[in-house]
Amino acid sequence: MAAASSSKTDPSRRQYDVFLSFRGSDTRHSFTCYLLDFLRRKGIDAFIDEELRRGNDLSALLERIEQSKISIVVFSENYANSAWCLEELAKIMDCKRTFDQVVLPVFYKVPASDVRHQTGIFGAPFERSEEIFQGYLHKVPAWKEALRAASDIAGYVLPERSPECDFVDKIAKETFKVLNKLSPSEFRGLPGIESRMMELEKLIDFEETSCVRIVGVLGMAGIGKTTVADCVYKQNYNRFDGYCFLANVQNESKLHGLDHLQQKLLRKLLDEENLDVGAPEGAHDVFKGRLGNKKLFIVLDDVANEDQLRLLIGGAGKYLYREGTRIVITTSNKKLLEKVVNETYVVPRLSGRESLALFCLSAFSSNLCPTPELMDLSNKFVDYSKGHPLALKLLGSDLCQRDKSYWKLKWERLQRRPDGKIHDVLKVSYEELCEEEQSIFLDVACFFRSEKLDFVSRVLSTYHTDASILINDLIDKCLITVSDNRLEMHDLLITMGREVGYESSIKEAGNRGRLWDQEDICRVLKYKTGTAEIRGIFLDMSNVDSMKLSADVFTRMWNLKFLKFYNSHCSKWCENDCRLRFPNGIDCFPDELVYLHWQGYPLEYLPSNFNPKKLVDLNLRYSNIVQLWEDVKNTGELRWVDLSYSKELINLYGLLEARKLERLNLECCTSLTKCSAIRQMDSLVSLNLRDCINLKSLPKRINLKSLKFVILSGCSKLKKFPTISENIESLYLDGTAVRRVPESIESLQKLTVLNLKKCSRLMHLPTTLCKLKSLKELLLSGCSKLEIFPDINEDMGSLEILLMDDTSIKQTPRKMYMSNLKLFSFGGSKVHDLTCLELLPFSGCSRLSDMYLTDCNLYKLPDNFSSLSLLQSLCLSRNNIKNLPGSIKELHHLRSLYLKHCQQLVSLPVLPSNLQYLDAHGCISLETVAKPMTLLVVAERSQSTFVFTDCFKLNREAQESIVAHTQLKSQILGNVSLQRNHKGLVSEPLASVSFPGNDMPLWFRHQRMGSSMETHLPPHWCDDKFIGLSLCVVVSFKDYEDKTNRFSVICKCKFRNEEGDCVSFTCHLGGWKEQCGSSTSREEEPRKLSSDHVFISYNNCFHAKKSHDLNQCCNTTASFKFFVTDGVSKRKLDCCEVIKCGMSLLYAPDENDCRLQELQESSLEKAVSGKETETAIDEAVVSKRGRFCIQEEELLNGKRIKEEISFAECSVHSYIEPVKPNLCK
Repeated sequence: MAAASSSKTDPSRRQYDVFLSFRGSDTRHSFTCYLLDFLRRKGIDAFIDEELRRGNDLSALLERIEQSKISIVVFSENYANSAWCLEELAKIMDCKRTFDQVVLPVFYKVPASDVRHQTGIFGAPFERSEEIFQGYLHKVPAWKEALRAASDIAGYVLPERSPECDFVDKIAKETFKVLNKLSPSEFRGLPGIESRMMELEKLIDFEETSCVRIVGVLGMAGIGKTTVADCVYKQNYNRFDGYCFLANVQNESKLHGLDHLQQKLLRKLLDEENLDVGAPEGAHDVFKGRLGNKKLFIVLDDVANEDQLRLLIGGAGKYLYREGTRIVITTSNKKLLEKVVNETYVVPRLSGRESLALFCLSAFSSNLCPTPELMDLSNKFVDYSKGHPLALKLLGSDLCQRDKSYWKLKWERLQRRPDGKIHDVLKVSYEELCEEEQSIFLDVACFFRSEKLDFVSRVLSTYHTDASILINDLIDKCLITVSDNRLEMHDLLITMGREVGYESSIKEAGNRGRLWDQEDICRVLKYKTGTAEIRGIFLDMSNVDSMKLSADVFTRMWNLKFLKFYNSHCSKWCENDCRLRFPNGIDCFPDELVYLHWQGYPLEYLPSNFNPKKLVDLNLRYSNIVQLWEDVKNTGELRWVDLSYSKELINLYGLLEARKLERLNLECCTSLTKCSAIRQMDSLVSLNLRDCINLKSLPKRINLKSLKFVILSGCSKLKKFPTISENIESLYLDGTAVRRVPESIESLQKLTVLNLKKCSRLMHLPTTLCKLKSLKELLLSGCSKLEIFPDINEDMGSLEILLMDDTSIKQTPRKMYMSNLKLFSFGGSKVHDLTCLELLPFSGCSRLSDMYLTDCNLYKLPDNFSSLSLLQSLCLSRNNIKNLPGSIKELHHLRSLYLKHCQQLVSLPVLPSNLQYLDAHGCISLETVAKPMTLLVVAERSQSTFVFTDCFKLNREAQESIVAHTQLKSQILGNVSLQRNHKGLVSEPLASVSFPGNDMPLWFRHQRMGSSMETHLPPHWCDDKFIGLSLCVVVSFKDYEDKTNRFSVICKCKFRNEEGDCVSFTCHLGGWKEQCGSSTSREEEPRKLSSDHVFISYNNCFHAKKSHDLNQCCNTTASFKFFVTDGVSKRKLDCCEVIKCGMSLLYAPDENDCRLQELQESSLEKAVSGKETETAIDEAVVSKRGRFCIQEEELLNGKRIKEEISFAECSVHSYIEPVKPNLCK
């Protein structure tokens, strides 16, 4: 049937919302009548057979069932007495099966079980079916089946003597919800709308009926506030007794007045067309009673001020309305909502994918771009719009059904001028601002985007005393946003703002207030056309040709406030970057200047007649300045000065009056020998003198109470520890010639960082060091003459980092109370008797997480080493340790262990279960490792890389144990990965190991000589049990010297099936990373290798498993190419090559694997108890051949062998080809 066909394909095209099936004599004038009334009140079109008489043909009624979206079946006592009702029911259930029609059964004073089994009063007619259903007996079985099927559907049960009103309301609400899901909205399919609706509905909370809720929808013009609110309104208004969507409040109030809008709203809510509202001010009081009797849903769209809110929802706000009422207000004014709403939803920009879909929907009437040649242009328009829905719609609509040449022309035009329609929409927000707000908006749009909020407020406050308030107003009006304390603005608003500036003087740039365009600025400077109208100039000189300019170029710009010349391509400077040349100097700068940034300022002085009385920010980085001025100037407003890399600067004489200066950056001013002027800088917070290599001294006492940060790093001629303010927080003296730290340092009670690294002349630390209760970092690395570290008799509770590498400390302190110490480094120690770590007093350092003891002459670790229970990284490289204590396995947080060049190390005990990185390179005496190497648990997810390069004495049993550990770790990680992938999660676990040798384990049955291999995989190779790849290579090193301390083996994998589908990805087989780091001054010795080494790894290979581009149900060819890189630039290395390679596919074990079950139970016990109980896998050793269970399968034209290799009762499955004799060792 046509109707049926239509209904099946599109439920929204069915004629009726609901078909009501009921027994007329039971409920027509009672329950069904009430239900019909409730449904129609909610706007639901329900069909009832009032118009079809019993004598009429039943087929007409059955056709109505087909034309309905939902059927509600009211089962009552006498429902089964009617063959007509039963025939309706059979048709309804047929429509459910055929067309997925929704069926809602209602059990009206009859038990559902009676309907299901046709028992009780309800089932009585079937006991006399021959009498009652005479002529319909052949349909009775189908009717019984329909009753059984209908009663199995979750429905509504109304017991005897229960109130019907609430019951009927509940059914009507549920029906409305179902219809909303079935019926398409005009917004359905609109990219991003569903997630935004969901967020807004969550805040509105329609289910909560005990209170009135007012929710604001906030965002810039065109961002989609109205669209989201309208969509939510249309989806939910039928829940309420009264509702109204009042659109365009701001515009409508201008055109027709607020009285008109108020009247329109109240008439709609009270459902009275000719309602006489009376005086606007008292209207809500007059109708308070009637409004309070209804549950209302009100949307006020585009509200701009408090008067509009007051007249539309009443001065008493939510107290006027009945519980359950919802009011939604869309606006661009955050401040308007603050005292009114319960919640605010800020409409976000569209994502890149959503933006492209919306643009394509407007340009092509489809979510996808139909032609590849237009895809690049589409992406450009999408990027231009920056997630702004209105811009995407307008641009897409304009380009719809246009040819490619028009698209290109449109794009080129956008580069010069904004789209007119977008500009007009956004400009409305600008025009509603006051004059001062407009000025600040344009300053931010043209000059100060991404600058810090505090900085911009201070700069602009010179001319706008309430600049902070005005900026906050712009933030509240969604014209500016703040991210990470920086002012940001949407690109389209910036374009609009700049266009407003352009419109002020289209023909002559010199008459515009703000100049940012390179061509305009160069023309104004070259031809001296600047006027007093110019407020700011920001010139990016990266693409400017060299120009000779007149000395009086700025003379007529007497109102210039902001001047910036910079290079966006490079923050540094060289002679060739000097594009603006002034052979006759500069006559003057405007006295109105507030902000002067000139990267590479070419002259030796600023103009002598320049009065910097309003100057707030001066930045002359990489300048040729020798001295700012020859005499004292009025610099009373100056807050920030940056003269860094001005290598000719000799003094700060011009800053003697800068008493409000907060930040002074003189980094790398290499001609500066003194800076006595800083004594007058009472407000100075930060002083940077880094690499002022000729600076010999500071003022005798810098008693500046505001000073917090002092950087003197690299001032190699500075010999005396400075006497500075007690409020100092960070003091950097690294690389200076300081000889001693005075006892008076204890007065610096706010000091958090003391950096003395590479102070090669430092010989003394004070005993009062422990008095620094705020100190977090003490850095002494490279203090080669420091021989004594004082006892720490008091707890330095704030100290977290202590670096003492490469010092001459000969005696360890007797006491070290540092309860919060997290990182300790003592590499290259000169302590002659430091034979045991017990000599280091760590009893008071229980929170230690990183410890670096490289080359400390250690040969033993104490048995109670496990007391450092939070240790995560431990470096013991280049020590004389023979064995590690067995208690090391109790360091459950240890992630990295470095043992490089421990040439006396003979054996390794069981290691911690969470260890991720072990580097034992060059342990030339190492013979044995524990069996098992680590404690493994099924729930573990950590990666692991174990490096045993140049460990030539490892015996065969040790090598087998290492391989077994990797194999078993692969199994555990694979199972975890499998479970996570089944949950839609993606993880990338990796287990890898490397050791000397040239024989690959036999279980790698896909083996080839050389660096590449290809193998054929049967259908369904990537089934639900597939967990990844095991890869193996032998790398031959030829006098290899690793200077980067990074090395990686890479495999490029490619799977291509017989249908031509292909997926490619890269796997890592492991390698090594840089030396354990403590920011020490010593350089790590290169790793040298001259023999063959085996690398084995497991990769979970989720790329292939998750790929939709590869049909895994047919024969597949897998190819693998292996190569080695330096691990940094991914550069391939020539001094080493892959000479053998192997591969195995790994599959999960059977669920009845008893050993794995034990591990799972242990893991569960750990999770429940919270204890650190772990189950080891005992005797996890690869036997010479393992235990084989071989089963042959005929697959296509070849054979595939399924081999199961068991390691101590825990199996790993690997599908393999028969071994080629010449490769089987």
